[in-house]
Order: sequence, then C-alpha cells, then structure tokens
Amino acid sequence: MCEITSQQFWLRTTVRSTAAGPKIAKEKSLPTLFAAQWLLPIAQALTLAVLPVVVETTDGKKLRGEFSGITADKLLITADGSVQELPFNSLLSMENTDYTPKVAPATSVALANGSKIFTGELKLDDDGVLIQPRRQAPLRTAVKQVRWIRFRKSASETDAQWLGLSNVENNRDTLVIRRPGNRLDAQQGIILSVNDTTVDFDLDGTRINAPINQLEGLIFGGKLDIDETPSVRITDVYGSIWSLSQIKSGDGSKPLQIQLDESLQHTLPIEQIARIEWSSGIRMLAEERPTASEFKTYLSTKVAPTLLERFFGPQREGKTDLVFNGGSTLEYRLDPKFKKFAGTVVRGRTSGVTGKLTVNVKLDGEVVWSEELPDTQPRGFELETNGARRVLLEVDLGGDGDVGDTILFLRPRFIK
Repeated sequence: MCEITSQQFWLRTTVRSTAAGPKIAKEKSLPTLFAAQWLLPIAQALTLAVLPVVVETTDGKKLRGEFSGITADKLLITADGSVQELPFNSLLSMENTDYTPKVAPATSVALANGSKIFTGELKLDDDGVLIQPRRQAPLRTAVKQVRWIRFRKSASETDAQWLGLSNVENNRDTLVIRRPGNRLDAQQGIILSVNDTTVDFDLDGTRINAPINQLEGLIFGGKLDIDETPSVRITDVYGSIWSLSQIKSGDGSKPLQIQLDESLQHTLPIEQIARIEWSSGIRMLAEERPTASEFKTYLSTKVAPTLLERFFGPQREGKTDLVFNGGSTLEYRLDPKFKKFAGTVVRGRTSGVTGKLTVNVKLDGEVVWSEELPDTQPRGFELETNGARRVLLEVDLGGDGDVGDTILFLRPRFIK
C-alpha cells in the first residue's frame, strides 16, 4: 500500500474522485443492549426527585408543578397537591424551570434520525461508532446511522461553509479540512476509523492518517434521509437534541429510558433534561404559503409585474426546496413557537457561475445573514429567530445583470 506523510497530504490541492467502493463497517449490525426489557409494555410510572417544570398543552394552557414520573404514554405532574396524568397527545412541551446550561464538549455527532449529540469522547471502528455524552452512559451505534461528526464548536467564520457541506447529499464520505483563513476544503473518499487524535481515511486508494486538530469534521456519504417529524424531542442541559420514536419509563430506576429508533436505546439522567417536546419540531418552508412574493428584472420592462412573477418568481421544487431567480424575494409569517430558521443555499445546478449575487435572510426587515456565492459551493445557515414575526428571503442581483443568477434554497425550515 502506498503511504504518504500527513505533511504531504495537507499540501495537496483539492482532489475529486469518482471511484466507488464499499465503506468499511457501515453495514455491520450491532447488538442492542437491554433489547428484551425495551419490548415489554410499560404501565408503571417512574417516581423521581423534585424537578420544577412548566408544561404547555395543545390547547394553549400552561401548567406549573413538579415532574413526578412518566409512563409509556402519560406525563405525571404534581400540581396543587395532587398528581395529574397528562396524555402525550395533549402535550406540546415540558420545560425544566430550574437548570443551568452546561458547557458542551467541542465535538458533536448528528444521527440519521435527526439527533445532534455533544460528545466528550468518540471512537469509530469495525464495531461502529462509540459516543460518550458528558455524565451519561456511552452510546454505540452503527456507522450507517451517523450523518456527520464535527470536531469543532460552531463558529461564525465557518458555519456557513460547514452547514452547506453537511446538508448536501453525496455518494462518498467527505473529510473536511480547516485551511488557513478559516477556509474549509472538502476531500472525498472513504472514512475507515477515528481515534482520539487521527482519522484513518482512504483518499483515492491512498491510506492517510489525518490529524483531527487540522480538521473541521467528517460527513458520511449516502442518502440524506433525516426524520423531520420525530414523536418526541428532548434537549439536555449540554445542548444535545435527542430525537425519539418513544419515551419509556424504567423499572424503578431514575434515568429516563429513551428509544431513538428501532434498534437504538439510551438512558438519560432526569436532572439533565432541559426540555421535552411532543409535537413535531420542524416546519418546512416549502409547505407554507408566503405572505408576499416579488420579482424584479435587472432591466426595466413594460411587462406586467404579475406576469413576470408568474414565470420568473420563486417556485417550489420537490417537497422541500425553493428555486429563486436573481431579483426575487419571499416573505413568510413566523410562528413565535419556532426558535430557529435553518437551510442551505447553492447556485442553480444548470446556471453555472456567471455573475455576482448575494443571498440575504431578513428577520422583521433586518438582515441577519448575508452570503455572496462566487462559486458552486453550498452555504448554510442556522439562525435564532429571537421572537421575530416575519422572515424574508432575498436574492440580490449584485449589479451586473441576472444571467445565471439562480439559487436553490435546500430544505429551508423553522425549528422549535
């Protein structure tokens, strides 16, 4: 096998490969822990220590009390001296009113079911991926269930590039290198293993040990199929988001037992729960009706604005995406229950790069995200809404005409 040094690797320019090959360990099945007890019907509540909470129901009411337990389909709250049983289908959320957010580890892992987990330690080998959330039991999952691993904390200098790369579907794995000037360089190949200091990566048949301290992260290839409507979402005090198919009580033990998917379970300490949401935490923008839409041509014309907008204004593509020509804007009402707005933008697949353009996102008329797209690389955003009531998407022509100025908004969405 041909070997090259790490220094030689980092001096290489970007390499693109079209070779296909099987991914090591991606299809290897993993044993699941405690499988038998997870399949048993649960009818007994879990009694827990005092935890002050506020619960919001689907009819808009708020109930303050103490979290007293949970069953397979009911939440137990002690309020006004009595225990109330609240069916899950009547709940929106439960929030811990007495917790202090903790400093999260730098490394985070995104799973295919929509979970995002901060981990202190991480290992990838033939047995799968071992994740170690802080002050929780370790979690082992198959590699095929992992969407990406990011070794660095979120930062404004690199978030747009990282979010763009991690939200675009690729057939091959991607090694994302941090270059000088906060530039991210994507190399495609096959991820073989990960330890404390290095990533073992196959780059065009050459095996490379890439130092983690020079990486932004790893993105696993395959179909971008993320469950946007989990039954339950739990946010813990470290900021991890656990997307669940089911909450399950235990047999008298304090940690909350949770089911992430058909094969993956975890235990979560009650004192680490910051918030539980029972309703869908995602709303796709493509499914919403805009409050305003506009298209302006670069050159003046006598054609009726309504006719121009019909032919060249923003359009829906598929179930989740939007297509904008340069000079287009769309505005939507923003439900205050949604706390974030996220998505990815990229040049149109057939337009090429022929002119300047800028994509703006505005909240209540103020620009909160602006990105020029001088190339075909995607850029992403994940913005706090901060109570805004309207969001506007805008593609600015850049002053040099509108030829080739087509933008795709990939999966723009509101997040609770």
